[in-house]
Amino acid sequence: MEQRHSISLHRTEEAMKRLGTAIDRLESASARVGAGDLLLAGELRGARDDYAQLEETTRVVSNRLDAAIDRLRGLLEE
Repeated sequence: MEQRHSISLHRTEEAMKRLGTAIDRLESASARVGAGDLLLAGELRGARDDYAQLEETTRVVSNRLDAAIDRLRGLLEE
């Protein structure tokens, strides 16, 4: 179970890294284009919102997995 937890967290961390890279690219593109491109600014805002939601989801999943692992360890120790 712990291995699944590690794999799940690793995949989530990789997804967050890719999303962070995408946000960086959008910010760079936004700076080059200028403030007049409202579409790009909207996409950047959306990417930031997605990133924040992914961070929250990752936190919740991690906490739930940790709690499940702790419960299983407790059962195995009995």
